Amino acid sequence: MNLKDPYFILEQIALVVASLVWTVIILVGIAFFWAYQDIQSRWDYVLTAPPEALAQVAEIPPTIVLPVIESSPTPTPWAGPGPTATPTATKFPTPTATRVVPLPEMLPETLNPDDPVPVVVHTEEEVDELLQEEPAVAPVEIEILATPTTAVEIPDPTSVPTLLPPTATPVPAPVVEEPAPAVVDVPTGSGIPDHITIPSVGIDSNVIPVGWNVVQKDGREYSIWQVADYAVGWHKTTALLGQPGNTVMAGHHNVNGEVFRDLVNVEVGDKVIIDSGGKKFEYVIEMKTIVKEKGEPPEVRRKNAQWIAPTNDERLTFVTCWPYTNNTHRVIVVAKPT
Repeated sequence: MNLKDPYFILEQIALVVASLVWTVIILVGIAFFWAYQDIQSRWDYVLTAPPEALAQVAEIPPTIVLPVIESSPTPTPWAGPGPTATPTATKFPTPTATRVVPLPEMLPETLNPDDPVPVVVHTEEEVDELLQEEPAVAPVEIEILATPTTAVEIPDPTSVPTLLPPTATPVPAPVVEEPAPAVVDVPTGSGIPDHITIPSVGIDSNVIPVGWNVVQKDGREYSIWQVADYAVGWHKTTALLGQPGNTVMAGHHNVNGEVFRDLVNVEVGDKVIIDSGGKKFEYVIEMKTIVKEKGEPPEVRRKNAQWIAPTNDERLTFVTCWPYTNNTHRVIVVAKPT
């Protein structure tokens, strides 16, 4: 090996150039492979989703920006001290404990493979305390009126009370029989889902409550929803069955039981049956959509997470990943009571 030999130097330069060329070819091939996967996912969605889902977008109300009206305050002349008002004592309202607990504004763990979105959550002890508190009575305002100061003359008594004769015998009061209270049928079931059935796609699985994990990253706390294995997971801080609110359930689609593997195949109008302690709740699929999650900026992922946020109406929301070969998208299915 002679370093001064020009042929040797040219040979080494050729090897370096060849290495760079092969590196570029490999990187371009990887990029084309990723693009092919994304195009294949979108094409599969077009083939499998119903026309209603293709035409429907995430129905999240747009933010309304109110106009700012600048006005100068009108000076009010002071005409001296006015009449003195009688103060009234007002009882401050007692806060009413409700079952709604702030929950993480993000999807389950497998639904957030990238950087999580920061949220504030309550501890298990705080959640239990909120669930055990009794609803407070409605606030009552008490107004204390001024006591009149006008003097009233009381005349001397002119009559003498008449006493009962010493031989009088007290008469017992009549006995009145109260009617027996009516028996009211108490519905069974606690509202906590324990089984789900979607006959149209063959989904038949148990449901268990799940919480979330708090992780540390870059000096900040983040919460990630847990996903049940071999069962459908009910987010335990979401609404109970039969009550107004959003009842959220999530499950795996390609690992650990694949309970929601065929969720993408449901159609609008399909029937959903949820059991709770022996009581059945029936729902019907109202809409289905698929949103991109992996690689999206935090703003898009926060918008996607609004599907599992609390609502005023009674509904079910099912969430799983898609397609079967990877987890780039999320299937969102919403059902309403029949």
